[in-house]
Amino acid sequence: MKDGVSLIVVNYFSEKYIEPLIESIMKDLDIKNIEFIIVNNSKPSFSWSKDFIEQNNIRFIDSGGNVGFARAVNLGVKESKYSFFCMMNPDIQVDDGKFLNELYNFFLQQDRSVGAISPLVKNEHGIIQTSYFLGGSLKKWPFFKNLIVNNLLKRRVKRDFKHRFLDFSKPIEVTGFWGIFVMLRKEAFLDVGGFDPDFFMYSEDVELFRHRFSKKYKSILYPYVSIVHFGSKTDRYDLMEHQSQVSYLLYLRKEGNYYLFTFVIIFSIRYLMILLLSKKDSSKKEARGFFKSLKYLKTILKYPRGYGVLPNCLKVDEIPD
Repeated sequence: MKDGVSLIVVNYFSEKYIEPLIESIMKDLDIKNIEFIIVNNSKPSFSWSKDFIEQNNIRFIDSGGNVGFARAVNLGVKESKYSFFCMMNPDIQVDDGKFLNELYNFFLQQDRSVGAISPLVKNEHGIIQTSYFLGGSLKKWPFFKNLIVNNLLKRRVKRDFKHRFLDFSKPIEVTGFWGIFVMLRKEAFLDVGGFDPDFFMYSEDVELFRHRFSKKYKSILYPYVSIVHFGSKTDRYDLMEHQSQVSYLLYLRKEGNYYLFTFVIIFSIRYLMILLLSKKDSSKKEARGFFKSLKYLKTILKYPRGYGVLPNCLKVDEIPD
């Protein structure tokens, strides 16, 4: 494989975000070998000129339907030409390609034990988002204790409190990243099997990095450059929260029934209290979504633990193909 970067974007009715993103990345970009791979999970409606497509080395891949994020990225990586690739959400914003130059040059200086890097991710107000995570596989007592403390006792403990003590003045080794914008070594990704195709969207990144990738490769947060992530801009049917809940139940099932049923019991109590006592419509909507997701428990419990055991990825029925 040639050194270079393949930028992979999964398109699901996201055309209006992808064009300006490509234009921004190509400004002041010094990487010689670059390609954009757009994996279409929806019927595309691009109206780009032939010159725009050729000048930016854009390739389109038809996934064959709405196969979700995990399978679409796996397909894009399989078809990519270069030794590094970036998976990135369409709803991000960058000033120009200088951030990518710096990420790539930093990656080239690392040995093969480093398999993934990511910039800082900020929201539109300039606040750093927790786009990375620390710690490995789930452990029974900490998992139970955190659910009790954070959800039943209603203590306002900041999620991942230890992140507040990270030194952002230098690169930081972390366990992994959420898939907002991550550059990976292609051979490392393929070596561990890529994303688990059982996941439609959400939790596939947690499963990959916590349980397979981190056992063989390092992930490094590179804090000298950053991108902006708007979030939820591509939620066409307002169903991503529902899908996220179902995917997390699948993830816990793969970890073991202890985690699955501990989570279900504690959150059932929490959300029941919200429905009875809360006056916030957003909280009640989240609670109703959780109970709605429980209808998928029977399906989730049918399958054994392991990678790629489902005949199709687990997608909530309400999301159209």
